[in-house]
Amino acid sequence: MKPAPGLSIEQQPDDVVLAMCLYGEARGESALGKLAVAWVVKNRAVKNGTTFKQECLRPAQFSSFNLIDVNRARLLLAYKNDPSSWARCETIVELLPYTTDPTHGADHYYAFDSVTPAWGRGNPAWLETTEIGAHVFGNTA
Repeated sequence: MKPAPGLSIEQQPDDVVLAMCLYGEARGESALGKLAVAWVVKNRAVKNGTTFKQECLRPAQFSSFNLIDVNRARLLLAYKNDPSSWARCETIVELLPYTTDPTHGADHYYAFDSVTPAWGRGNPAWLETTEIGAHVFGNTA
């Protein structure tokens, strides 16, 4: 799966946008870390009755899609500029239907070595489910 030439991120197929999300958000993570991010997207889509693409592109949810994020410009060309990382993200997307949720139902995550969001650790409404790689996963009540 590769981005369709000439189409914007918003016009790409669902599976390509999910691969872009994994690339932008978790390309430096292990396969399990990438899978965990994919499950967050899936959990949100199931919860909200939406598609993976709609969840990935929801404003201010996945930072790599934010207009000001440097990763956004890399997403459409990742398959060409970083083929090995892109291939790992593609593989996770392809295997997602055959996996179990390593996040235990999480619909949020963040890199715990970065800024902790107001809804994250320390917030009484934060229900942490697991920590995988550089990300902590959980839900907000």
